[in-house]
Parts: sequence; structure tokens; C-alpha cells
Amino acid sequence: MSLKDSVRDYWDKASCGEDLYLSSTSREGYREQAKARYRLEGEMIFPFAHFQESRGLEVLEVGVGLGADHQQFALAGARLTGIDITPRAVAHTQQRLKSLGLNSSLKEADAENLPFAAECFDLVYSWGVLHHSPDTQSAVNEVFRVLKWGG
Repeated sequence: MSLKDSVRDYWDKASCGEDLYLSSTSREGYREQAKARYRLEGEMIFPFAHFQESRGLEVLEVGVGLGADHQQFALAGARLTGIDITPRAVAHTQQRLKSLGLNSSLKEADAENLPFAAECFDLVYSWGVLHHSPDTQSAVNEVFRVLKWGG
């Protein structure tokens, strides 16, 4: 088994925070998970992410996890795409957004080999994800490849 397969398998057992903060996959369960997430990390995430400034921008989130940050971009009006190496995270994020009537193009993909053309996103966001890649430099290079000049 490759290191990347091991990483995928680890995170596919439970997305980050799922065991601790997700009581159910209902709208309320996701709302409570977001409250717990932002109680712990919100004062770092919100100033970094600038969710409200993403209206109308082409945004890619690398590593959607349970989808709380993805939801914030969707609520702000971003034209949103999200990827995760695990089908579990993609399914959670799809379910979360569907329960709120929000949209995103979501797919299972590898941060080291992003399936997008060069310079197609105004903003690429990732929180606590890229350093889990077996080849972190390749993942960072891919982020810069798909990010528009000045993005």
C-alpha cells in the first residue's frame, strides 16, 4: 500500500472532527459541528479565509472535510469547487450543502494532481490539509498552477 493510499484510508474512516463534533448528518448535526469548529479555530479561520470577500469569485477548496468552510464560501456567493481525496468527505459536503440549498462542484481528487486547467481559480483555499499530502511540495505547486495570476 502506498503512503497516499494510507492517507486516503485514514481520512476516509472519519473526516477531521467527525468523531468528536458531528452528532448526525442532519442539517442540525452539521450546524452543531460548525459551531464546535469555529469555537476552536474560528478566530484564526475567519481572518484568513475572508469568506465574505469571495462573492462572485471562482473558488477552489482543497480538502473539504465535513464542509463547514465550504458552506461559508457558498453562503458568501462564491462560484465554488471543492475536492477531497476521500469519497467520505465529498459525500458529507454534498449532503451538508444540499440540506441548505447550496451548490458546489464537488469531486474526489488528489491535491498533488489537481484535475483543473492552469490559472482557472481566483482563490484557492485549504485549511489543515496540504501538509498531510505525502508530497506536500507537489500539492503546493498544484495550488499555484491552478491559481490565476494575482489570485
